[in-house]
Amino acid sequence: MKSIVRRAFLKRSSQIGIASLAGSLLSAKSLAASTIETDDNVKITKGPIAQVKREVHIKGPEPSLAPITNMYYVGSGLRRQETLLFMQSSDWHIMELGRKSEDNGRTWGPWIPIPTQTQTEGLYTQSGGASQNGTGPLDTISGMLVKPVFQRIFQGKPEEALKSVWNGERLFWDHGYYQLSKDNGQTWGDAFQLKYEDGPDFDPKDWGKKDWLWSNEMYIGNAVALKNGTILICATVPVPYKNEEDEKYPVIFPNNYRKGSVAGAMCFIGKWDKQKQNYSWKNSQKIFLPRKISSRGLVELDLSELKNGNLMMIMRGNDTPVSPGRKWFSVSKDGGYTWTEIKDMRYDTGEQFYSPASIHKTIRSSKTGKLYWVGNITNEPPKGNRPRYPLQIIEVNEEGPSFIKKTLTVLDDRDPAKDSELVQFSNFALFENRESNEIEMYLTRLGENKVTWNASSYKYTIAHY
Repeated sequence: MKSIVRRAFLKRSSQIGIASLAGSLLSAKSLAASTIETDDNVKITKGPIAQVKREVHIKGPEPSLAPITNMYYVGSGLRRQETLLFMQSSDWHIMELGRKSEDNGRTWGPWIPIPTQTQTEGLYTQSGGASQNGTGPLDTISGMLVKPVFQRIFQGKPEEALKSVWNGERLFWDHGYYQLSKDNGQTWGDAFQLKYEDGPDFDPKDWGKKDWLWSNEMYIGNAVALKNGTILICATVPVPYKNEEDEKYPVIFPNNYRKGSVAGAMCFIGKWDKQKQNYSWKNSQKIFLPRKISSRGLVELDLSELKNGNLMMIMRGNDTPVSPGRKWFSVSKDGGYTWTEIKDMRYDTGEQFYSPASIHKTIRSSKTGKLYWVGNITNEPPKGNRPRYPLQIIEVNEEGPSFIKKTLTVLDDRDPAKDSELVQFSNFALFENRESNEIEMYLTRLGENKVTWNASSYKYTIAHY
């Protein structure tokens, strides 16, 4: 079986096509049995608030392809869904597969290719968009699951378009949508575009309309269902800001979403409309940091509801010559309409810490009732995205808010004997097991074998105290 998988991957998608590649993989009786392997040397570590078990989930099939997994519950109950894609360059993959489990991952259905639209009119490529995959929080008022949807349109080859931001131009455009499910995630309806300004809707027959491409651009964040029945979806959006001193600093994506703007943050606040059988949305205040404080604005937002009813949004920033890499936060006391001044997140001792431009997430434990943050905290000032190690979990002091320093627990760190200096622990799936109440995390250790795309996907079981 291993030889079948390897032979299939040694042929590049450019030579045999994505459909042929998928067919080669799925011609075997059981892809899961051949690719998901258990590492005999399971690593177990202990920290102040958790015992962490790390094991191979999906072994990398060959040096130039890294398996990236995402796993999550769909709706209520024990139904899980997992997606698997193979990356050979940043932010672009050659294929995507999916499978489902109805019994909390004890048994799984077969891997099935996830169909994606690739081109229209020979010029534009779509990544993301409406699908029958994914999940979102349950609104107990409407009975709907509400799923945020990210869509990116590329002009030309995606691999080249992604590089365009470093050449002073941009050949891709981001937009945000939401989909609804009334049957607990079994099916998803049409995608509805989120808007903060006037502009046309997406035309499925013409992906390249300039007035659509350049309006309502956003990098969508997560969604939360509040106790009062309100749905909030956060997003990175362009915010008008011109300052002569600030313009001396480099413009780096997404701060170049729009000329004369910086990449800030906002929320879409939705309430169920019985008559429309859909949500009515209002826009929150927009918040931002000057370019000299965060060269790439505010990205990869994480929204959570605190015990006192306030909302907290933690945001990724980027270092500048006068401002080291931090994680930033703001609080809303009125349901997300207005937000406090943006501040750098600190320990409860008042100490500052460094954090690179990397994904981070919060999760509330049903076992302890506490809110935890998972992300990278570094010993030295980061440079852009790096280093993306170590990866930690820490308890949130919700009254601060701040991070409780004594609870800082390392989930994984670089092994100098095996890992590249560019190894990264980021872009992970995170959720609580609904039976054991342990936290599960799925992460690909890119750069673990001295080569960026020579990596495996790992499962981390976090038994927190």
